Amino acid sequence: MAMLPRRLLLEADVLFLTRIHRLVSSKAGQAYHFPITSRTATRTSTSRLKCLSQIHVSRRTKTTTVRHSFSNPVANVATASSAVCKRQLSAESDDDIPWFVDPEKPLEMVEHLDDGEVEVRKEKVQKQAVSDDTGSVKKVSEKKNIISGRTIPRVDKLTKKQLIGRIQNRGIVYDDGHIVAINKLAGLPVQGQTPEQLSINSLLPELGAALEASDLSIVKPLDWHLSGIVLLARTPEARAEVFNVTKAARQRDKFYRKYWGVVIGNLDPSEGEIKCHLAQQKIGDHTMTVPVLNPTQAAVRRKEARNCLTRYKVLSQGQGYALVQLEPRQMFVDQLQVHLTTKLCSILGDHVYSSRVGSVAGMPALMEPTNVGPRTQRVPKDILKKMNLRAIQMHKVPVHLHCGEMLLPGYRGRDVRITAPLPKHFLWTLQLLGLEDPTNES
Repeated sequence: MAMLPRRLLLEADVLFLTRIHRLVSSKAGQAYHFPITSRTATRTSTSRLKCLSQIHVSRRTKTTTVRHSFSNPVANVATASSAVCKRQLSAESDDDIPWFVDPEKPLEMVEHLDDGEVEVRKEKVQKQAVSDDTGSVKKVSEKKNIISGRTIPRVDKLTKKQLIGRIQNRGIVYDDGHIVAINKLAGLPVQGQTPEQLSINSLLPELGAALEASDLSIVKPLDWHLSGIVLLARTPEARAEVFNVTKAARQRDKFYRKYWGVVIGNLDPSEGEIKCHLAQQKIGDHTMTVPVLNPTQAAVRRKEARNCLTRYKVLSQGQGYALVQLEPRQMFVDQLQVHLTTKLCSILGDHVYSSRVGSVAGMPALMEPTNVGPRTQRVPKDILKKMNLRAIQMHKVPVHLHCGEMLLPGYRGRDVRITAPLPKHFLWTLQLLGLEDPTNES
């Protein structure tokens, strides 16, 4: 090779780099390209090209690769070829996004979106070890959120045996030999729509055998998308006693259940009551709860419209969000979520009723319930940034509403107070938003 003329060696290098350039251009339409010509190659022998690093992050595979444009393209042909191969592998994902890093500003990332907009994000990149000589892969650590941390239980992936074991080991929060209180996972239905669907009702035979309670039955259920206390009775006598105790509490206007929820919006005043009739109505393909402002007496007598009351109190708050304690006097289907929409607020993760809170001329407004249906909740960008989430990830966020306390006044001659700890994803959200843990008693 040393005996060949210098011009032939230069032309061979140009042809090889041109093929690499065409291959990269066909795979990455948004990539930064250096036109390689004989004139460009001649200039590189006399002047150095500025090194610009291009990082490719794949959302699905969570892999990151770096490709450099080197000052001496001939000396780094092997490294460039390796980087191109890694780029081809990561480009198989539809969610592959090119990130461009300026070496003079390594902490400033520019994301080129599909609509042509450019979003500048300043993030601290931790543990970056890149060899300038070899152009090795650079790993960019991602900020954790409730999705990446795997704190949300995948109920659909658990078997019946796994659920029973989970309830036995860490799900029972109260058991006095007559009643049993379990801390239900969010997304686990109490009553399945079909006998084959996994639910607490379908677990009762196996759970009763494990707890030595053959007549185990559900006393106080909970909506499937909520987490918290579900009350079970070991015997029919205990079931009747709990029913009478809670009925007497409602008649005396005693609030015996406490819910904690993360609310998007501003509750004004910070403490008060929400009183509104509620009814079930068919909207499109969904049966949803709607507020009834002026119900007829006939609808009230037929119990088509229920008079519902919810007491609320803001425990801690930030800019446009808050941790709220909710106490319903009686429980209607989706009562808490619908009552909050009348105050122009919505529960974080509520993808059913949050669409009723819209915006008119930049101000929050209540939409007509019959004109809007379920959709992924829209959260302001500043709140998403605090939670380290993107808007396209919101559909994975569960409802942040937890039944954490239940009081049975006069049960067996004394007041019984049952508590259930918050789920991990709920606690993590409170930490990210800077809200206080309501279970920490001072």
